[in-house]
Amino acid sequence: VNEVKGRMMVVPEGIVSGLGAMGWGTSPHIRCASLLIVPKMLGKEGRLFVLGYALAAIYEGPVANLRYNLNEVIASLGCTVELQINNTRAAWRTSTAPLRAVFKDLLGSKDSLKAETLNISNSFEDLDAQVKSEAGFKLEDATDSEETVWDVETRQAPASRQPLSTQKMFELKTKLRCSCEGVP
Repeated sequence: VNEVKGRMMVVPEGIVSGLGAMGWGTSPHIRCASLLIVPKMLGKEGRLFVLGYALAAIYEGPVANLRYNLNEVIASLGCTVELQINNTRAAWRTSTAPLRAVFKDLLGSKDSLKAETLNISNSFEDLDAQVKSEAGFKLEDATDSEETVWDVETRQAPASRQPLSTQKMFELKTKLRCSCEGVP
């Protein structure tokens, strides 16, 4: 069976050996031609033929294998990078899924959240009114032995101190109300 590989036709070795033996046995021309090949191979043309044959064998063997392996490495690297991108995308989606669910739930319940916020604000209206109120004391009584003079309306301490928080304002106004009522 003959196989065509590339441009060269490959003939099994048995057929070549059989034809060579038959030619040697029957034809003096074949014997003469084959004997003259030996000195020709030792010359310049013979060395070029052997070098060309060796280069063709190297190109068909190791070089073709190297080229095939490089193509496989490139395909493998591309597949690995694509797999890594897909895995990273899946890991990101998995890791952010709970956070996205929380945000989706918050967005779904924004009306109830607004109602709860309004309810909390309404709950503190009385307290805020008490903090803002000046009922039960006089601004001129805002001097205290332990705290110096406070500017209650602007919620500012003297220049050396920081602005008063709502808690401090409530405490100060409660103390002022108690001192006006005669409670120590």
